[in-house]
Amino acid sequence: MCGICGAINLDQKPIDRKILIQMAQTLSHRGPDDTGFLVEKNIGLAQNRLSIIDLSKAGHQPMFYGERTTSSAYDNQNLAIVYNGEIYNYLEIKEELIKKGYKFKSQTDTEVILAAYKEWGIKCQEKFNGMWAFILYDKKNQTIFVSRDRLGVKPLYYLADKKKIIISSEIKAILAYPGVKAKPNERIIWDYLVTGWVDHSAETFFYGIKELRGGHYLIIKNSELRIKKYWDLNQKENDLSETENIQKFRDLFIDSVKLRLRSDVPIGTCLSGGLDSSAIVSQVNLFLKDERLDQVGRWQKTFSAVYGKGYSNCDESQYIREVIKKTGAKPFFVYPEGKHLKQDLKKIIWHQDQPFLSTSIYAQWNVFKLASQKKIKVMLDGQGADELLAGYTGYFGLYFQNLFQKRQIFTFIHELFFFFKKQPQPLKKLQEIFTRGLRAGWLGQKTTKFFQKTNPTYKVFNPDFLERFETSKRFNFSKDSFQNSLYNSLKMNLSSLLHYEDRNSMAFSIESRVPFLDYRLVEFIFSLPANYKIRDGETKWVMRQALKGILPEKIRTRQDKIGFATPEEKWLKNDLKEELKNVFSSKSFAERGFFDQKNTLLLFEKYLKDQFSDGQLFWRLYNLEIWFRVFVD
Repeated sequence: MCGICGAINLDQKPIDRKILIQMAQTLSHRGPDDTGFLVEKNIGLAQNRLSIIDLSKAGHQPMFYGERTTSSAYDNQNLAIVYNGEIYNYLEIKEELIKKGYKFKSQTDTEVILAAYKEWGIKCQEKFNGMWAFILYDKKNQTIFVSRDRLGVKPLYYLADKKKIIISSEIKAILAYPGVKAKPNERIIWDYLVTGWVDHSAETFFYGIKELRGGHYLIIKNSELRIKKYWDLNQKENDLSETENIQKFRDLFIDSVKLRLRSDVPIGTCLSGGLDSSAIVSQVNLFLKDERLDQVGRWQKTFSAVYGKGYSNCDESQYIREVIKKTGAKPFFVYPEGKHLKQDLKKIIWHQDQPFLSTSIYAQWNVFKLASQKKIKVMLDGQGADELLAGYTGYFGLYFQNLFQKRQIFTFIHELFFFFKKQPQPLKKLQEIFTRGLRAGWLGQKTTKFFQKTNPTYKVFNPDFLERFETSKRFNFSKDSFQNSLYNSLKMNLSSLLHYEDRNSMAFSIESRVPFLDYRLVEFIFSLPANYKIRDGETKWVMRQALKGILPEKIRTRQDKIGFATPEEKWLKNDLKEELKNVFSSKSFAERGFFDQKNTLLLFEKYLKDQFSDGQLFWRLYNLEIWFRVFVD
């Protein structure tokens, strides 16, 4: 895992090496083990390396690759790359290339990417199973080829104007380029404040700086920039039996975890106590019984955020203990506190490059910090399963709606019955489902506008700001409303979670791997009918069936979805109360042009008196103001 950046002067002026050094310094946390530069006329590349596979100097980047001659020697080094990520199936691709006559000087996956490009060109992306972002310079063809993995696990941003193109793993490196100023993007700020969306489009919080989206590549040739999509989900037919589908899920999950154990450094696992992280920890434990995979260490180390007694709404200690009891893993715990959040917030926002949506990010920050203190360089995490398998409570409402629309009345009644039978607090959940459905626009744009005019939440915004933009359109993937919602969740909600995951882990020079986002597993899950995701009052039905014998039964059958929760309300009303009041009362907050300062303070007082419940609204307002102070002011 690394930090990469590059600059191309379209006016053909030489690249200043000092500028590359300046950009790379902002990414030093992503790769503290080595730094390398390439400057060739108007093109410059830089990389900070976090050594994970082949720790020797042979893994130094930029890495170069030459022509294969008839004598099987390599010269005329026409290819150069800076790369961030892991190609998990690099050994299989390497074996295929060796059979074609290719030779390799290192044990890295980086060299495999170069050889794969030499053999297959841009179609090499289709061969890779992993997470990546790379900038490849093809000197012979005078082409820059920039690629990002299918689901966007690893980040990549760019700024393009008539004179230059700047590319980087993180936006702060682009801002380090002379003359580039941090100009706020009001469209994205509006989405963040009003709809609670981030990372849902190619636009960022910084006007003019864009994200290369997952499944896309970028070509720079003859001073022109072209972006193309090379991968997306499609609606494949699934003709397997129920038994075959359950077994295929199990096989793909196991193989995905196995591939992500390829490492030359110690591996740890995040453990929240939920189905997803528990499944990974349990499967890793089974692999540890195989001596051939013992490179991850004799004892598996797990890292968890817990809060103790009195925090039942966010503490999952009892489930964590179940996993530890079953696996014998060595657990490590961290206890995040609100009083420390204020001290760490500016640093976290600097690493994130943007404001974030909830304090759960701070809990994750502390987990990776603890893992770093224990000398762990690679962590496995359960990100993505909820978005793929309808793991959130709100999906019940979408599923019920879908059944009703399709006039599957018997199934609708059946599922509603089991929902009341199995789900904790079903009436409260139904109310939440209905309310969220309205706000998400189930009744159309008019409903959204109605909420903006009548809901007290919106009184904190200046009327002219509130009316400035319309809610961004969602992706139209399928005529099936349930499947369409899952697709949007994967493309929008998951993008923000992956953003947080990457920045929090890399802040502590840790590579985070997400087995549920193996593209083979993702494509397979999307081929399954809706009743494989929700059935008999349970979410993630196929996963629960497939992981029998792997997961502890108490976890496999649990229905109380907590998520990676924190005692956010207590923190806001106690530890951060005075801080938020000071920020909301500040001159800078009032002059942003987004907020009605008087109404914000009045509504916050109501929140403190339990007369208003939307605490995340105040968290967003507070976060945005701190972001302005870190990057813009």
